[in-house]
Amino acid sequence: MTAIRDGEVGLTGRGILSRPDGATISYSRLEGKNPGVVFLHGYRSDMSGGKALALEELCRARGQAFLRFDAFGHGESSGDVFDGTIGRWAADAVAVIEALTSGPQILVGSSFGGWIATLAALDLRSRVVGLVAIAAALDFTEDLIWADLDVDQRRTLLETGEITLADDSGGDEPHWRFRRALIDDGRNHLLLRDFVNLYCPVRLIHGQRDSDVPWRTSLHFAEMLASDTVEICLVKDGDHRLSRPEDLERLCRTVDDLLNCVRV
Repeated sequence: MTAIRDGEVGLTGRGILSRPDGATISYSRLEGKNPGVVFLHGYRSDMSGGKALALEELCRARGQAFLRFDAFGHGESSGDVFDGTIGRWAADAVAVIEALTSGPQILVGSSFGGWIATLAALDLRSRVVGLVAIAAALDFTEDLIWADLDVDQRRTLLETGEITLADDSGGDEPHWRFRRALIDDGRNHLLLRDFVNLYCPVRLIHGQRDSDVPWRTSLHFAEMLASDTVEICLVKDGDHRLSRPEDLERLCRTVDDLLNCVRV
C-alpha cells in the first residue's frame, strides 16, 4: 500500500508519497477542476524544470488540477537514478496518479517521461483522456543505449552488470552509468514493436534538431497508436529540451487546446 505523509491529501502544496519498499516520492499538487494535468519529467531532470512550471501556471490560470513529481532517484525523491528501472518508474507513476488525483487526467511526459507517461496511460486507460509527449524517448534503453554499444561494451555490460559512457551532449554529467538491469527490464516494456492500445487524443511535439532522441521516433509512435486523434508538431529548429520561451508557449498552447476539446 502507498502511504501519504505530512497531511498533504486534499491540500494544495508539496508533499511526500511513501512507497511499500520505503522509497519516497516528492510531489507538488495544485487543486482544481478536472480533467487534471499530470507532468512527468525527463531522465536526470526533475519536477522543477521550465516545462513543469509553465504548465502549472497554465493550470492555475484555468483553475485545473495539476500534479508534478520527482521520479525515483531524481530531484527530491529518494534513491539513486542508477538503481532505477522502467518498470519501477512506471509503477511509481501509476501509484502517484492513483493516490493524488481523482477523475479524468491528461498526462504530459517529456523525453523519458513520455515513455513512462504512455505506460501509465495504458495502465490507467479508463481515466486518461489525453496524452502529450515532448521528444518522447520511447524504448530508449534498447534503441538509444543498447543499439549504440559496440561488441566490447555489450560484453562489459553483460559480464559486470554495468557500463560507464561518456556524455557528449554537453550536459552537466561528463559520464553516465547504466546498469544491465535497466536494459533487461526495459525489454519488458518496449512499445514501438507492437500496437499501442490507446484511443485517447494524443499530441506529439519533437524538435528536428534533437541530438538525443531522433524526431522520427515520434512518427513511429504515431503510426503504432490505436488512436485516430493524433497530431504531431515538428519544430524544425527545436532541440531535445524544447525549453525556450517559444517552446514553452507551444507546449502550453497544445495542452490548453487539448483541455478545451476533451469531453469528460
